[in-house]
Amino acid sequence: MPPPPARYENYPWTTPLLENGVWLAVYVVGFRLFMPFGMWAATAYLGYSIVCLYLVVPGLVCTHCVYYGRTCHSGQGRLAALLFPKRDTGRFVERLKCMRFAAPVFLAPLIAGIAQLVLHFSWERAALTIVFGILSLGCTGLVTLRLGCPHCAQRSICPGARKARPE
Repeated sequence: MPPPPARYENYPWTTPLLENGVWLAVYVVGFRLFMPFGMWAATAYLGYSIVCLYLVVPGLVCTHCVYYGRTCHSGQGRLAALLFPKRDTGRFVERLKCMRFAAPVFLAPLIAGIAQLVLHFSWERAALTIVFGILSLGCTGLVTLRLGCPHCAQRSICPGARKARPE
């Protein structure tokens, strides 16, 4: 049996760079999927995504993480330390429930794309919807579960890390 992966005190800068690059692609494709509903809808999606993942989640979750002030897999630990005071790390698992706020970032454009396909099918919309699904449901999970969770200092207490554990 191979040894367990090393735990990182600070992740290599390439991990948050990759994760945030995938998020940026999600935002761009999601914005494009909302465009048929109007510029206001696309802008609202983009605004929600940025506020949620760069303010709400760092303020509600990352302030309770052991990576607060350090480089975690997403880089949010450093961002949280710039914007918010540190909070009780013992409440981290409880605060993970706040990650639900991020669900619309990764699901709403998929729903919008499917709705547009039903209402006004086009190959461009089909391609964008498929690309978004791969990015939001595949790539983000893959980056987190393969590059983040195995090296996380909180892996043993994190319910999300169970998905990354080998059976």
